[in-house]
Amino acid sequence: MSRMVRCEVFDPEEVAIAHVYTRVCRRCFLLGDDPDSGMNFDHRKFWIEE
Repeated sequence: MSRMVRCEVFDPEEVAIAHVYTRVCRRCFLLGDDPDSGMNFDHRKFWIEE
């Protein structure tokens, strides 16, 4: 079973932040500590809040 195309799930004319949350849920560590690299990405939280 393949994933749905993003344009079928979200309206391309609307601004959405769903992609950011999806990537975090998939353990890509866009926020917080990345155990593999040892880097901290907490500064990105401010980007989302803005």
